[in-house]
Amino acid sequence: MTPEHFHEGELRLQEQTGDREKIAVMTRHLMNDFMPDQHRAFFEGLEYIFLGTVDAKGLPHASIMTGSVGFASSPGPKTLVIQTGDRAGTPAFDALDLGQAVGVVGLDLSNQRRNRMHGKITDLDDVSVTITVVQSYGNCPKYINLREISEREHPIAGGEFEERDVLNAYDTSLIKAADTFLIASYVQDGSGAPYEGVDVNHRGGQPGFVSVDSPSQITIPDYRGNNLFNTFGNLLLNPDAGLLFVDFKTGDQLHLHGKASLIKDADEVAQTPGALRLLRIQISGVRRTTKATPLRWTFVEHSPVNPDLTPEKD
Repeated sequence: MTPEHFHEGELRLQEQTGDREKIAVMTRHLMNDFMPDQHRAFFEGLEYIFLGTVDAKGLPHASIMTGSVGFASSPGPKTLVIQTGDRAGTPAFDALDLGQAVGVVGLDLSNQRRNRMHGKITDLDDVSVTITVVQSYGNCPKYINLREISEREHPIAGGEFEERDVLNAYDTSLIKAADTFLIASYVQDGSGAPYEGVDVNHRGGQPGFVSVDSPSQITIPDYRGNNLFNTFGNLLLNPDAGLLFVDFKTGDQLHLHGKASLIKDADEVAQTPGALRLLRIQISGVRRTTKATPLRWTFVEHSPVNPDLTPEKD
């Protein structure tokens, strides 16, 4: 029988790495159906939160929500309320409704803290969403590159955007320079099990860790982590992926959609320093929104555990 915390895709990858039993013990204390007080206080102190949603076409989206401290509140251990602002006309939110699954990651780039949660919408209005917790747990600080908010009230551009089927030169340059992105994925099998739902998570490394293979394909290394395989397990069962790259200097956002495939070929993986496996995204949609957030960040330093991208010499 599948344990309640994990579905077939996650379990399959955990077994392949030999970590299944260790994870079973670890998750007894790691995963909860409520948020500990420490997590609640953490979310309430953030000025930006990342959401994972699924649109009317069944495509996952990773989105950033911003606001003054307190724009996210937790009136109780099983509840998170996020002031999203006007969501009209935004594809990421066009299917939001009561009972809809959503994923949340609280990420503080200034101190490398990260907490994750997924749940279901139990109340919403034109400017806010109330989420009831299904699973909540903390994540390690690995690969989170340090940044400080430098501007909070920069004017936004009113949602001006461009949509394409493939990457253009601007998209390519942003991705090649990126050291951080978010990825959304989901599994819905009708079981009602706690694992069922939307996941959104952070990925980081040195600038250039995401390879642009062509205007329609990128490849991402998977570094050593907690081996829960929430993202990769979802994509193993449902290859639809939604990625978000934020230009921290300009506030631009780049959203990608595509089909994901897991690359485990030893020779190919060995060409990427630090990678245990690779994730390849065949891009089907690109959306760039200029000056989409009022926040700007100043770079501080890269994570000390980021793998060096310089290939080893023979």
